Amino acid sequence: MSSEPPIKPHAERETLPPKGMPGARARAGSLRLPPWLRSPSLHEWVRTLGIIIAASWGIYTFLWKEIYVPSQAPASISLEISLTPVAGGGASGPSPGSLQRELKVSATNASTRRLYLLSSFWELFPIRRQVLNRSTFSSRASGPFDAIHVERGAVLQPYPTEAAGKLFVDDHINPGETIHRSVIVSLPPGAYAAQVDVLVPVLTREPPKGNALLGGRVLEWGYDKSDVVIPLLCVDGNPSDCLRLDDPEKQDRLMDRKLKAFDANYFLNEQSVQVGLAGGS
Repeated sequence: MSSEPPIKPHAERETLPPKGMPGARARAGSLRLPPWLRSPSLHEWVRTLGIIIAASWGIYTFLWKEIYVPSQAPASISLEISLTPVAGGGASGPSPGSLQRELKVSATNASTRRLYLLSSFWELFPIRRQVLNRSTFSSRASGPFDAIHVERGAVLQPYPTEAAGKLFVDDHINPGETIHRSVIVSLPPGAYAAQVDVLVPVLTREPPKGNALLGGRVLEWGYDKSDVVIPLLCVDGNPSDCLRLDDPEKQDRLMDRKLKAFDANYFLNEQSVQVGLAGGS
């Protein structure tokens, strides 16, 4: 009797399982995308939508970072003022014993945007120091105090304005830029110190061409009947034709309204510095 197993017919042979992981074909069939997701038209719409979103984000980012954020940043100008002796000053000056000094003023745009300058102004007046009885300090310091401080053993007496004029000729300052002005001034004999006052009106918007900002006139500076500095509205090229008021407060309010109506960020940079004079008495 033969021990070999019986041979099964071809139709009855066992079918070997397919190669690969069990269930792989079943999963592949379940992840098959529907025809509408494989449509070229849908792919084109998705790509177009991506381009629109990217472009919109780029424009938004540019407007935000490059325009809006800088426009909201505070604008500022830092001023540096100094008075330094002139070599040989006093020896051949306008009057014997006068003090020759070089006035230097520098303005730096510390903001991130261009700033526009209107007509700026400086004035200088000397200060004399007179020694007093120290026991009179309490009566002199009873107040109210003014711009000149009180000392126990001396009193500071300001002279009338000694020199004044336009400060900068530049009409704008770029971010991080510094502009300078230097002028030689003569102070009277006996001056102990000097005070320098500076006015720099600044706009954050470029003023319109043709002097349309102030009714066809330009901003200048002058003195009223009481030697108080006031702004003037003058015809460009004709300094004798100026609109001026003898009420400084009213004139200041008028100018503020006109300039702030054009630029809400307009500001008037005012600085006052007292400088000791080497060689002063």
